[in-house]
Amino acid sequence: MNTKTLTITNIVLIIAVIILFVMQFGGAEKDLPKEAKTDESIKVDSLDVKASPNDLKKFNVAFVNSDTVTAYYEFSRDMTAKLQEKQTSAERKLKGLYSKYEKQRKSFEEQAPIMGQQELQRKAQEIGMLEQSIMQKEQELSASLAKKEAEVMSDYVYETDRYMQVIGKELGYDYVLSYRVGGPMLYANPELDITDKVIELLNAEYKKSKATEQPSVEK
Repeated sequence: MNTKTLTITNIVLIIAVIILFVMQFGGAEKDLPKEAKTDESIKVDSLDVKASPNDLKKFNVAFVNSDTVTAYYEFSRDMTAKLQEKQTSAERKLKGLYSKYEKQRKSFEEQAPIMGQQELQRKAQEIGMLEQSIMQKEQELSASLAKKEAEVMSDYVYETDRYMQVIGKELGYDYVLSYRVGGPMLYANPELDITDKVIELLNAEYKKSKATEQPSVEK
């Protein structure tokens, strides 16, 4: 998980800005008469655009490893623990029902040869109804767990994004990207990695939040 503080749109926006400057200034220079050309240039590698004062912009970019954040972010750990607890509780309930069903079914099979026709039908109907009840209960527990997972994930994304708005400004970055193996960002300069710092600040914000309110993971 992984919450991401910058979507693919943000990455595309950065690339689009670079392309825009290259097309605008590089192409314009070719069309100008020789004497009208200026020394304006674009340094794409460093994202340091040298043009008119109004066009001057330097992006302060960093990234975090989202897998590492998920592993060491206390909110993520709490979320996982609470969901695991609910899943274990649901499995325990189902196990008890299945155990009851197996006992009744085994008893029925053992006593069936000596049962009368009416009793045989009644017992078979009881076991069939119990089986249907278990299947229904399993569906209900599965739906309840899925709903809780969705609620917790929504809360996780919202809270983490809220924390990151504070952290991003505090650290002075224009963009904080999310990197993970197999993700859309194929390479990240290790010198721009602020994962440890972000985890530290995320946990600090989460602790402050827990002191004043309980996230939905506690519900």
